[in-house]
Amino acid sequence: MAQRAGLKVFSTMASAIALNGCVQIARPPAPVAMDTLTYSEAVSTARQEQLLLNIVRLRYNDPVSFVDLERLTTSDRISYDGRVSSNLNLTGAPAIGSLNGSFGPNLSSSPTMVYSTLRGKSYAEQLLQPLPPASIFLLSQSGWNVEHLMLCCVARMGDLDNARTAAGPTPEKMPDNGRFRHLANLMRRLQEKNALMIQVIDPEEPGQGPRVILKWRRYPTEGELLANYLTENWAARVEPMSGDRYVAEITTRGNRVGDFAVHGRSLMSVMSALSQTVHIPDEHASIVSITEQAENGLGEPCRAPGGWEDVTGGYFAVMVAKNKPSSAAVAVEYRDHWFYIDDTCFTAKATLNLLDHLYALQAGITNGNNTLILLGG
Repeated sequence: MAQRAGLKVFSTMASAIALNGCVQIARPPAPVAMDTLTYSEAVSTARQEQLLLNIVRLRYNDPVSFVDLERLTTSDRISYDGRVSSNLNLTGAPAIGSLNGSFGPNLSSSPTMVYSTLRGKSYAEQLLQPLPPASIFLLSQSGWNVEHLMLCCVARMGDLDNARTAAGPTPEKMPDNGRFRHLANLMRRLQEKNALMIQVIDPEEPGQGPRVILKWRRYPTEGELLANYLTENWAARVEPMSGDRYVAEITTRGNRVGDFAVHGRSLMSVMSALSQTVHIPDEHASIVSITEQAENGLGEPCRAPGGWEDVTGGYFAVMVAKNKPSSAAVAVEYRDHWFYIDDTCFTAKATLNLLDHLYALQAGITNGNNTLILLGG
């Protein structure tokens, strides 16, 4: 009888727990906030690491590759688990003991990511087309350093050349862009004194691109110097305005009385120029081209090799170490070494962010996609 009573109790409790599985239990909310932050951080880190890796590859004259996250979706799954445990005495002795049960939901999230590789027409439009002056100077309206933008993104203004030989494979001789750097520095000094205004305005006629207008004050001294320098080097037509001011238009078209054309670098040229600042380990000296007068001493973590510190304005440097340094803001492993941007190199980190902005701007809204791989599920 005692055994039958114990079995009856066990059966009753197990049935109750089983019936619980049929009860509609409120679905726990998906961790949206946590997932959003996690995925956002992962995507941002991957973009920066990809840019840095391609800059290093260009320094080694190795092929580059760009893979973008086209779409990210997640699906939530919920399952229910139940357990029954007992220490009832079912041997015929009096039924003394207890019967325990547990039942609860398990929530899991499965991401599905679709990647696309940049090739064909999209590759040409996004990486090889020159950056329009409007896109470059538009960033200065948001507070970006105009000297930084010009040294990084402009190839030429009139007769002023910005080391165009650096925007390709490593040149044999160190290019001289001193005159162009002087122009960029004049504009920066005026910007710091709040005496320079750059406007990007809509075209007056359909089919024309946006216009870039420079306005600056004659005083301080840099104002008069900038006006003369732009005129002497056929960089822009300068006209006086009321109130002791000057105005000039930055254009990509030549002028009948001289060459006022401004040429932006392509995104690939920007990256190639930045690749000259990558420090190379001694054991790789035989497989990498070294520019004359560009010693490769590591020195300070934010300085580019040799003369490249001056050519690039000191805005970028990529260090190298055998092991991943703890001070790295962004680091990638390549050819058994770690190439990284130190967390203390504020301008280098800003330059990498600038490159990320330009990459997004060049993508446009009609970028074709070529599906590479599907993960998840």
